[in-house]
Amino acid sequence: MDDRLATYVTNLDRDVFALRNLPEEVVAVLFAYYSRSRDDLRTNLRKLLDDAELDLLEGGASVPSLATAREKAKSFHEKWVVGYGHGSVAEHAVVHLAVERCSIVAAKALEEARLAAYTEKSTRYVRFDEHTLVTDVGLPEELATAYERGARALLWSYARITDRVEAALLERHPAPEGTSPKAHANVLRAHALDLLRGLLPAGVPTNVGVTINARALEAHIGRLLGSPLAEVRRMGAALRDEGSLIAPTLLKYTAPRPHRDQAAQRVTRARGALHLADTSDVPDVKLLDVSPEALRTLAAAIQCDLYGTSWSEAWSGVGHVSHAREIVDAYLGERGPHDQPLRALEQVQCRFEVRCDYGAWRDLQRHRMVSATTPRLGTDEGWWLSPELTELGVADECRVALEDAREVHRRIAATHPWEAQYAVPLAYRVRYVMQANLREMFHLIELRSGRQGHESYRRVAQGLARELLGALPWLETHLRVDRNHYPWARH
Repeated sequence: MDDRLATYVTNLDRDVFALRNLPEEVVAVLFAYYSRSRDDLRTNLRKLLDDAELDLLEGGASVPSLATAREKAKSFHEKWVVGYGHGSVAEHAVVHLAVERCSIVAAKALEEARLAAYTEKSTRYVRFDEHTLVTDVGLPEELATAYERGARALLWSYARITDRVEAALLERHPAPEGTSPKAHANVLRAHALDLLRGLLPAGVPTNVGVTINARALEAHIGRLLGSPLAEVRRMGAALRDEGSLIAPTLLKYTAPRPHRDQAAQRVTRARGALHLADTSDVPDVKLLDVSPEALRTLAAAIQCDLYGTSWSEAWSGVGHVSHAREIVDAYLGERGPHDQPLRALEQVQCRFEVRCDYGAWRDLQRHRMVSATTPRLGTDEGWWLSPELTELGVADECRVALEDAREVHRRIAATHPWEAQYAVPLAYRVRYVMQANLREMFHLIELRSGRQGHESYRRVAQGLARELLGALPWLETHLRVDRNHYPWARH
């Protein structure tokens, strides 16, 4: 291991470590590599050092010279954050953490913190290694063996079918004249990986870069430490240990939160076991409710926002639908291609029930302004595969692999329902409830329905738009939803 790295990372040999003594621009570059590179962060940092692209300690300043300033900061935080409870001070301490070789299941737990930024290994740009799997998941020996055997069978199918699909796509779609054959092959390779990510078991390892302030990190570590999953609890402890090397005072009191962690047990004691209803006929996207008198609410909110009008006065002034519509159309009008809708839209709330494959939920979870239930991954909702796999002649093989995985999951879930998630492929669907304000719905639908998106979450975004416009047709001219189908995403 390169000893030069010790100046910039908190350890040289463990999967969770923090970054230090690096300019923010360099940190951003290193985390961006996670999306496109098979290498770990330390390897990419070493490459930067070898290329002499970094002058990290300008003027020969040494790291120990910062010790006095750090001691002063420690005393300050002890007084104001710990002593007086001014927790907002901790939001100015930012910690960059790298979490490597964690499972997708654990990554989703990690990414639940809203006030954080994440970059994760992409299933589109990086082919997952069929030989790697997170195995220490807290199962007894017999079930652990069943899990590993089933997950490795999925990874073997993923690798074999990916090779065939990539070759078939190259044969069907030769590079257009004037196009770089290598660039075209990369586009088709990414499309093949998009089509087949559903075969990846949730126990495959991924890498995540995290930027988070110390206040949010302390609360989030408490949530992770109370997880029913052993891997997530280990991750929480590692984040506490590594983060404490950067902000020791601010992470001093991390601990599990029994109120949150024992909510399910309290509700079960109060109401008894809940009986699940048959949801087979429920649509994949369903609008549950929207703010009453949404048009009038928005028109009133616009006047309060722009003119400081009182709510009662604004509400009284938009009693006629035509007047309210005129205000809303003017407010949303002339929006440029890069303009986000304005803030008054946050006064209108929408709630949906969504069913989608876990791969799509994995992407949609990243919308921080959405309040959503966190589903437990299982197999009861069936799976989703792209129809294109049938055209490519591999759909039957994919179905066999998914059915085999279902049996493995059911065997493990009988006694270990949380740990059974690791064995489930990303193609299996989850059902959850999401709520967001109208401004966030604009952002989500317009972003996720675009050509560059994955087919599975594009379908969700289009369904959200269909339901929303069915209830609020006056948004038709303002909501930019892409309803088209594309042979592959733009890269």
